[in-house]
Amino acid sequence: MEIAVYGKGGIGKSTVSANLSAALAQAGHHILQIGCDPKHDSTRLLTHGAEVETVLHYLRSVSREEEDPSKVLAEGYLGVGCVEAGGPKPGVGCAGRGIITAFEFLDRHGIKEQYDTVLYDVLGDVVCGGFAVPVRREYSDAIFLVTSGEFMALYAANNILRGIRNFDGTEKHRVAGIIYNERKVADEDGRVRRFAEAVGLPVCVKVPRSNAFAEAEERKMPLMELPGCEAEKAVFLELAGQIDRGAALYEAKPLTDDALEEIVLGNGSRLEEFGAFSENAGVRAGEIAGAFSETDSGRPEITACEGEREEDHPGTPGSRRGSIYENIKEQETQRLPLYGCAFNGACVQAVHLKDAVVIAHGPRACAFYTLQTISSSGRKNLFNRGILMPSSVDPHFESTDIGQAEAVFGGMDLLMERVKKAVERKPGAVIVISSCVSGIIGDDIRQAERLSTPETPVITIAADGDISGDYMHGIEMCMDTLAERIIDPSVQPGERCVNIINEAGVSNNIAYNFEVIRGLLDRMDVHVNCRYLGDAKTEELRGFLRAPLNLLAYTDDASLKRKAWLEERYGCRFLEEAFPVGFEASEVWLRKIGAFFDRSGMAEEIISAEKTVYEQELAELRRVLEGKTILLTTINADLDWLITAAASSGMRFLWIGVLNYLHTPLCVTKHPELCGEISPELDWTMIRDKIEEKKPDLVLSNYTQVMQDGSYIQDSLPMMPAAGFHSALHILRRWADLFGSGKEGEWKNDSELFEQYFS
Repeated sequence: MEIAVYGKGGIGKSTVSANLSAALAQAGHHILQIGCDPKHDSTRLLTHGAEVETVLHYLRSVSREEEDPSKVLAEGYLGVGCVEAGGPKPGVGCAGRGIITAFEFLDRHGIKEQYDTVLYDVLGDVVCGGFAVPVRREYSDAIFLVTSGEFMALYAANNILRGIRNFDGTEKHRVAGIIYNERKVADEDGRVRRFAEAVGLPVCVKVPRSNAFAEAEERKMPLMELPGCEAEKAVFLELAGQIDRGAALYEAKPLTDDALEEIVLGNGSRLEEFGAFSENAGVRAGEIAGAFSETDSGRPEITACEGEREEDHPGTPGSRRGSIYENIKEQETQRLPLYGCAFNGACVQAVHLKDAVVIAHGPRACAFYTLQTISSSGRKNLFNRGILMPSSVDPHFESTDIGQAEAVFGGMDLLMERVKKAVERKPGAVIVISSCVSGIIGDDIRQAERLSTPETPVITIAADGDISGDYMHGIEMCMDTLAERIIDPSVQPGERCVNIINEAGVSNNIAYNFEVIRGLLDRMDVHVNCRYLGDAKTEELRGFLRAPLNLLAYTDDASLKRKAWLEERYGCRFLEEAFPVGFEASEVWLRKIGAFFDRSGMAEEIISAEKTVYEQELAELRRVLEGKTILLTTINADLDWLITAAASSGMRFLWIGVLNYLHTPLCVTKHPELCGEISPELDWTMIRDKIEEKKPDLVLSNYTQVMQDGSYIQDSLPMMPAAGFHSALHILRRWADLFGSGKEGEWKNDSELFEQYFS
């Protein structure tokens, strides 16, 4: 049999547990007591004060192969087996995780199988999943609640019932009853009696307040071993007898907080109002009262309780009725999807500060998957397109590799050592980002900032995995924190330079677009001061305010939010337009840059030169593309940069189907006269019919379609197109090659790449 003893911290659980174990041993049980408190003092009386090495302390010093269960198993009074789970120092790590680890060790080595009875002495309340382990069905057959008449002790007992209810619902009955440990407070008998009746549990025994317990403590022995004090011993012998006789077990029926306060602190006048709670196994007020009456000898009289159970009260935890569950359901419906965790987003963004060391404070697996996210686009661009993205291909990214020991005892020592070594290398900055595990165990990563030096600031970002938000939230946290910690607000604008804001880290065109934009700026004698945040150095970010103008790479919601934040925080000035796509947008963008920096003449020269090249290329492409027809399916995005260029090359759009999943006003084109038929609400069943009806030469989409037959060529559009004057020409040139060579589309080249790299 396995017994769990729960109650508020300081209520006397360890004393009760030790004496109950001693009484069971006297009754012939071969019993194992397991202390589940980090203070590891549960078995102290049974071992006459001898220290028992805790399971967790032992596990820190040995490998799995070297484990010897005898090292943590002590023999106490009358052969009682004594084990202490142990735990971390106060304020660090996760004691609940320590309980889980200790139980896994005991199960692994079959320690409990050596005994016929196991008693768990559990810390305080059911405060987390770790301390709730002994409540799980595979561990405890019977659960005793130790309480006094103090309100907070009864409040804790009620919370424990809630925890049991979460595990058992109404199907299983495992609560053995209440062990009343008297404290001599006002109306104590009445309070305990009313609570017991309301939750439908018997008061199994009343432990009297007696100096005998203090004497036993001083002599470091259980009360059961102390000479004399027969009345006190009788309480535990009676409780052991109830266990031997197979005392009835009851359903956990916790009270609402309001009901608890009324019943315990009130005068009991509303007791009948809470009657749905009160008839657990037919426990009635008169029967419970019997547990408080005393015989002439002073020994408490124990009353057995029998009867029938009633249905759940609508307010009982575990019931699906009531507003709380409706609220949860409503919140779940409104919750937005998560595209990765905040830890992942913050790490992916932070590595773009290319002279910084980024330390992921979390398990190795979290760091591994994040590293794949960081490096995959860099490897793809390097191998397939020859584009080098240094921060993605070779990020300065490390991990503290939190393991089992750190999850229990805390990982700050490990983190501080890793940060100290990183600072010694004198990078531009050391950035520490926390994961779920380090957040849950409460590691205060801000302590690492104390290791900052004048050359190397240590910057912490408490992303805490997905606890703090999703992938985009992590990016925002990283951008905000790096700006606040690194940007020097005293720097004044004055140079002919710009900052580039919010380049899309997942775009295949990020490196290409930057080179195009930088090339145009260079031709006007304007240089890039800082890329916030894309392959920038710490010094560049520190001098961020040196640039009088800021350029958005995109005008999505995240970029506009960043723009507003920088305007408010630092008074930054922005060009309204994002990176230009296509000839018309590039003209507008370049003229505004020229006007801002008094380079209008240079801007006009560049536009004229680009126009000559553009028109010459269009004339060449027209020879192949003239008369070709296009059927386009797309998301709701501005495609005039392509539509106008295709029309200029002599191509015709037969039909455009728009998937407007954002439900925003239609913005695909301002030139519907160039587009034939437009269906603003794309139905996927329409596509094959339209292909059959229109018989296009080219089927174009944001995604790849399955080839229907060989009657048309198929190609895909980039989700984030190339910037600059010649955005459309790149695509038209590819179409001309396809029509000239009979290829099926660039996406078909995947088979060639697979053979190149993996065959």
